[in-house]
Amino acid sequence: PLQRRVPKRGFVNIHREPVHGVNVGRLAGAFQAGDVVTVDSLRERGLLPKRARLVKLLGDGEITVSLKVQLHGVSESARQKVEAAGGSVEVLGQPAAAEAAA
Repeated sequence: PLQRRVPKRGFVNIHREPVHGVNVGRLAGAFQAGDVVTVDSLRERGLLPKRARLVKLLGDGEITVSLKVQLHGVSESARQKVEAAGGSVEVLGQPAAAEAAA
């Protein structure tokens, strides 16, 4: 019967790309003034797992060093904290593999 063949729960998108979050407070201890924060530099310092492709900067914590942030997403509170410390924020597009899958 049809009611047995149709799933009973919601839809699960198998192509979903998870977005990993990094808090502003963790950047202050890992980077020095003037450093560029990218996905690769976060991975080198052990702040991201190897499988992380999309990264969003979140606003929890305080930052006092001036950094140049280049990530895929930034919350408004994180943007304000980085710019108040004298840094800059650049939002990147999706990685090429994620665009090709879409």
